[in-house]
Amino acid sequence: MNKDLKNNVDKKQPRWLLNRKQLIGSAIAGCAFSQIPFRKSLAKIPPHDQLLNERQIQIIESVQEILFPSDGNGPGASDINAADYFGWILSDPNKDPEEVSYFINGIGWVEESEMETFSKNYLDLEQVEKEKLISDIANTNWEESWLSMILSFIFEALLFDPQYGGNPNNIGWDWLNYYAGQPKPTEKLLYPEILKTIRRT
Repeated sequence: MNKDLKNNVDKKQPRWLLNRKQLIGSAIAGCAFSQIPFRKSLAKIPPHDQLLNERQIQIIESVQEILFPSDGNGPGASDINAADYFGWILSDPNKDPEEVSYFINGIGWVEESEMETFSKNYLDLEQVEKEKLISDIANTNWEESWLSMILSFIFEALLFDPQYGGNPNNIGWDWLNYYAGQPKPTEKLLYPEILKTIRRT
């Protein structure tokens, strides 16, 4: 990726610096948001494979699992449907197209970094090589921002109501011993229906 473009992107993106230890604090605080309808219901969101090709899907799944692995200490990214949730975010028609491009382009930037480091395709790397690559690129400003945003989406998939794509069967809530408030959002209070209601008033 062009260095000037990387720098420009880096200036525009917030840097959310989170580590595994901070997850617990973030998760507990984030539970308050689990009833807020920020995302669409599953039935109204187009499949993410309309936006990402199979290779991109496999790369984002791998990156997410490295950032939030199934390590016996709670659910991992694949357990909480983080890749599907990421795809649904990209499908949101209300999302800024520049943000969507940033998220998708980041997958390509990971591939570029991997070719520079290992001279072979990301999906051909051994797991230890993938982990080293993600560790190394986390020390660069633009990729650190991108990785932090991907991690934030993982947290959303972990904490939001299952109606919004992640947290299947309340797996994230069960891990945190969190009990959702009642009643749950109705169809009319799901995103983007609530936005339509607000705009009509």
